[in-house]
Amino acid sequence: MNETKPDKENDGAREGQTRKDELVLNSDSMDRFVKVFEASARRWELVIYPTMLAFVILAAYGFFLIYTLSRDIHTLAEGMDPAMGEHLTHISDSVAYLSENVRTMTRRMDRMTNSIDDISVKMTAMENLDPMLTHIRGMDASMRNMTITGDQMRNEMTYMGRNIARPLSKMNSFFPW
Repeated sequence: MNETKPDKENDGAREGQTRKDELVLNSDSMDRFVKVFEASARRWELVIYPTMLAFVILAAYGFFLIYTLSRDIHTLAEGMDPAMGEHLTHISDSVAYLSENVRTMTRRMDRMTNSIDDISVKMTAMENLDPMLTHIRGMDASMRNMTITGDQMRNEMTYMGRNIARPLSKMNSFFPW
């Protein structure tokens, strides 16, 4: 039985030694982890700090640009028309007046459309149009004949004027006046 005890004691000693080894190994691992983490943090510091500085510079520059732009637009607006508010009020009133006129014009156009529809219906109902067209054609033919006769009279008067003008011009040379 004695033999088993030393084995148990040896096992206990071995177990304690194993725990110490594990603690040493764990502390070595933690040591390495901390060193790697610190190295990684240093690398990140090399990236993050300049990036944050660049961001602050860009934000300040962006604020400066927006401030300058708003100031320039304010100056431009004042330079263009100092009484722009009054003019916009007048424009608003004019647009309202124009809108009312367009409504009135729309109503009148509707009335005209209805009147034209009525005229169209009445034109299709006209039955006396054919006899009237016949009389108008007769009047057209009579006017054409009168025009031809007037043209012939003009030609005759021209011919007569030429025939009388020659002898009269010779007689005018004899008279003293």
